[in-house]
Amino acid sequence: MSALDPGPVVPRPRPGPAALLYRGHAGPLEEIPIAFAAALAARGLRVGGLAQRTRRHPETGRKTGMAVVDVATGRSHDIMQKLGRDSAACSLDTQGLAGATHVLRQAVDDGVDLLVVSKFGHLEAEGQGLAHEMLHAMAEGVPVLTLVPESHALDWLAFTEPVGRILRPTLDACWRWWGPHGLYDEMMAGVPADALVRRVVVGLNWMMVEGPDGVGLAQTPVRDGAGCRPPPAAGALTGRPLADLARLAGSLDPMARALGAAALNAAHNRVDLAGEAVNGLDLFAEAAAHASAPAMVGAFPGVAERVPHLRLIERAPGPGRFPEQAAPALLPDAEAVLLTAATFANGSLPGLLALARPGAEVIVTGPGTPLAPLLCDHGVTALAGLVVEDADGLARAVAEGAGARTLMRFGRTLVVRRAADQSSS
Repeated sequence: MSALDPGPVVPRPRPGPAALLYRGHAGPLEEIPIAFAAALAARGLRVGGLAQRTRRHPETGRKTGMAVVDVATGRSHDIMQKLGRDSAACSLDTQGLAGATHVLRQAVDDGVDLLVVSKFGHLEAEGQGLAHEMLHAMAEGVPVLTLVPESHALDWLAFTEPVGRILRPTLDACWRWWGPHGLYDEMMAGVPADALVRRVVVGLNWMMVEGPDGVGLAQTPVRDGAGCRPPPAAGALTGRPLADLARLAGSLDPMARALGAAALNAAHNRVDLAGEAVNGLDLFAEAAAHASAPAMVGAFPGVAERVPHLRLIERAPGPGRFPEQAAPALLPDAEAVLLTAATFANGSLPGLLALARPGAEVIVTGPGTPLAPLLCDHGVTALAGLVVEDADGLARAVAEGAGARTLMRFGRTLVVRRAADQSSS
């Protein structure tokens, strides 16, 4: 069985080079690039490079060891000279560092999605150290993440002009730099390789994909445009790998993209998920009561009455509704944002999350909401979706053109919240 052809796919922009800023000794901050690379690797992305780890005496703070760690393999390379405790000379073993640079070059040649480089320090500011490896990666379009001391922050910006950035030394800042544009690919890591499609139903208003562990929903694209085309391999979808359908989420074709979104939801909205049952609209109304300039993308009946001064953004604007082109002007000011699950199915969710202000309450709600915690790394504070418990009943309702309220009868609402320790940048 040949793989489904998604056709033209949505291009995924790559971030420019970035450096985590620190004062004095980097200390525990050295672990941030390592943790970030590990998180990306767990989501199926290719990572490579060298991250620095420094050991210091717990009482005196004197440096006792220094190494660079291959973030792809975990292998460590010692880069500290043994100069004696009274030496004031630089302890960096430049030869040892040079011997480890093949890791950086090989990672770029292998086409990694992220290259971690230990530090941009005085050697790199003078064009030495790892400067050439950084420039090579940037020339190849590979995102570079490193550390920079305050004393060389301006050197870093000059070195990477005009695309370089300086970040706060937090994991959340790394995610905001990375951006949400690859979230569909990241969600693919949650699709079991051996999972097969049990059933696909495409109705007038909704479509459903049933996998072995759950059922996913997505709104059917409007039928007066490009969405009128049948989905790829229509009539031969049952029994295919669920991952084949899920990859369609990156397609530019509206019908294929919605089918892919439903397949991703089938993998993530598992029937065994546990959590609190809270209405997404209630969450938003509570957040908006204490927020300035609340905004909503998409529409739910009665929300405007519950949230005064709500700014509603719709693809079909009308009285009291802003067009979708207004999102770049309105979302950055909103302290509370409600996004309907349709934004996940139609591919607009990544761009909207990129517009949201840091620290805003961002809630995604609706039967087609993916209950995937990784979305919280991209600024979402709560996901309110549906865990289907009666797949047969849902299939009949979808085939008969049922609306969202009817679909909710065939499962239970569930909320996934952003962890309290995921502080915003």
